[in-house]
Amino acid sequence: MKTDRLELNGPEQTQIGGRSGLYSLISKGFRFPTPERYESVKSGQFADEVQQALAQLPYNGLKADPLGRGTGLSYEEFQSHYIELFDVGGAHGPPCFLYEAESGGGRMKVMEEILRFYHHFGLRLSTERRDRPDHLASELEFMHLLTFKEAESLLQGKERGAYQKAERDFLRFHLNDFVATVAEKVGGTGVPFYSGLAQLSATFCQRELAHLQAV
Repeated sequence: MKTDRLELNGPEQTQIGGRSGLYSLISKGFRFPTPERYESVKSGQFADEVQQALAQLPYNGLKADPLGRGTGLSYEEFQSHYIELFDVGGAHGPPCFLYEAESGGGRMKVMEEILRFYHHFGLRLSTERRDRPDHLASELEFMHLLTFKEAESLLQGKERGAYQKAERDFLRFHLNDFVATVAEKVGGTGVPFYSGLAQLSATFCQRELAHLQAV
């Protein structure tokens, strides 16, 4: 899933841009860490970008912890945390799989429902990454795309209700409960970066759903 950049002007456009940008950042955070992502976390660049997006949201109260800024972990240690948390388990217990279908609801049913959302908007998953449609990063990236399309429609003076409805329904029926489960399992572990990212994600999605239900 890919999007282009938009030149956003005015409060409402900027707010949607902040929402879209935060979905994109969190999605990247839940991908397997590359050396480049590790460096952005360690240097504080990732945390700075998150803070910039938070400042643009149409609601207040969301705060991000340092999100790994200045971490003393090596890249190999940072990578090991990801593998232990989300793939194989370790000192913090069984793995917290980043696949919605593993949280319950029936694997085929969940997959079919998510793919129906994606296909409705003409989306196909990347063949390069070979994503599963129910991976948390894929679902967050889908919300990034929907909010991007909402901003694009606003810029062009077009109706954007279909995007808002899809955002609300996807959060309500899929992403909101899923990310809350991840935060419950990971948020209390105290693992650098991922503990804070999980908590921020859950709070953000809760606020997003409330915001969209009020629209």
